[in-house]
Amino acid sequence: MADIIARLGQFEASASYGLTLPDGRHAFLVRVHDQVSAFVNRCPHQQVPLNVPEGNFLEAGGELIQCGMHGALFLPETGECVFGPCQGRFLEALPISIDTEGNIHLAGE
Repeated sequence: MADIIARLGQFEASASYGLTLPDGRHAFLVRVHDQVSAFVNRCPHQQVPLNVPEGNFLEAGGELIQCGMHGALFLPETGECVFGPCQGRFLEALPISIDTEGNIHLAGE
């Protein structure tokens, strides 16, 4: 069984969660409209972490992923940039699975 990278219960305090994967990559999870998505924590614009300087991955309304550096906005379902300097480009999505106990795993590992 793949390593557990997070648990659904972690989203009770915040709708986004940053983590380091077992292979050392920095990633984050977001939960928007009860859908959990995972991405590598790197903006396609200048390859910087998205959660600078404040630490959150979602814009104030909690609907879109936001890059803290330049304000780019991304769809949480696909990672597509819909506003900002990298419009039309995508965050690197990570396939995940959620088991019956609410444990989140990287899929295919």
